[in-house]
Amino acid sequence: MMEIASRELFGNLLLTSFALRKNFNVYIGDTKTYKTLLEKNLINPGIIHTKSITHGKKKSILHDLLLKKKFIITSQDQEHGVLDNLNYKKFFLKSRVDSLELKKVDAIFCWGQYDYKNLREYYKKYKNKFYLTGSPRADIWKKKIYTGKHNDDEKKPYILVCTNFSFSNNRLNFNELIRNKKKAGYYRRSPELLKKDKEFYSYQRKLIYKFVNLINHLTKKYENLNFFLRPHPTENINFWINNLVIRKNLKIKNYNTSSYWIQNCDLLIQSGCTTGAEGVINGKPVINYCPIKSKTGFGEFIGQVTYNVNNNQKIFSILNKLNFNKLKNSSNNKKLNKRILFLDKKLSSEKISNLWFFLSRKIKFGENKLNTISFFLFVNEIFSNLITNIILILKGKYEKISEISNFKFPNYEKYFIYENINSLSHISKNKKKIFIKKLGKRFWYFETK
Repeated sequence: MMEIASRELFGNLLLTSFALRKNFNVYIGDTKTYKTLLEKNLINPGIIHTKSITHGKKKSILHDLLLKKKFIITSQDQEHGVLDNLNYKKFFLKSRVDSLELKKVDAIFCWGQYDYKNLREYYKKYKNKFYLTGSPRADIWKKKIYTGKHNDDEKKPYILVCTNFSFSNNRLNFNELIRNKKKAGYYRRSPELLKKDKEFYSYQRKLIYKFVNLINHLTKKYENLNFFLRPHPTENINFWINNLVIRKNLKIKNYNTSSYWIQNCDLLIQSGCTTGAEGVINGKPVINYCPIKSKTGFGEFIGQVTYNVNNNQKIFSILNKLNFNKLKNSSNNKKLNKRILFLDKKLSSEKISNLWFFLSRKIKFGENKLNTISFFLFVNEIFSNLITNIILILKGKYEKISEISNFKFPNYEKYFIYENINSLSHISKNKKKIFIKKLGKRFWYFETK
């Protein structure tokens, strides 16, 4: 089950390619579609892989339904928390890994030694459910895998600024974010997290205007350099359009994955973001811009493996020399590898597919009727979307909810999925022909012929 495609799609496609090598048939879809198919008994038992295990009552009910129907559940948390410098057990494990849900899961795949060690220590009763595999997303970063064709502007040398103001510039306002996390039980499981989130929101509100100031100065001072701003997918891009001086040497783009932008950049500027780790693993020079001292702990580990800058003048001095390679520090790779495993020769995707093969011996597989699923989803999506849209229009929320839904899991064309999974096949050494069928708006089927 995939939540945010721009974050997870390519890692999932690589993982799919390895699973196909093991003769699995693979489905990629969103939670809503899986839930609908399960309730209508249209999908037979298999292995369900989800992006987190604890996310409120609805997720818990879904796990119960999966177990009732003899599915095996595996997971890897896509928010991960391994780049934070705060009490991992108190603020991450307690809020996102509930022991009642952990009991229902067969395997949790860990990003690195850091979360693996903490999970096994905190949940000793279930320590054998945790596996040190690394993440398929890090496989993409490590292999510098092609994630889309760049246009002419994007092929020119450019400096990339990645932002992640998920609290202060979210598509939802802060009160809505807090309300959603309360509803999902995060603050009940970890009461001190609410205070931390409020502190982080306050910090981000100040930091975002520092970024506005920096970018406006950079594009004015260095007219001969190209700058691309890539906001996080959850951000409101209009904030940047309205607050930045739009010059010829600045492009604001929030489409495609972070990998798409990082692969071609000469220098990456970010602040406590996962893109900082991605840049380091990609072998790119990375600046961690921290003009305001943070005491929240969120994302602060990045400062240990990147080049820290606390004012604009230091960035100017770096750009004046145009020698970014000196910012690379390969000695930090081992430190980062403990948090995000990427130095192993064997890819994380292969390790996970091997574990799936081992777990699959417990399952009695049955053949799913693809045409029946496709027809049902076609009809269901028409009526479900119609009813949902009417309700949202009456509540005045249609535009916001549809925008969020589309950015999380766009309605991809078949050629896009086909082109990308085939480009990943050489990594998995899958020489068989891959067959793909789009069964629903957000539901894809893969098999080898």
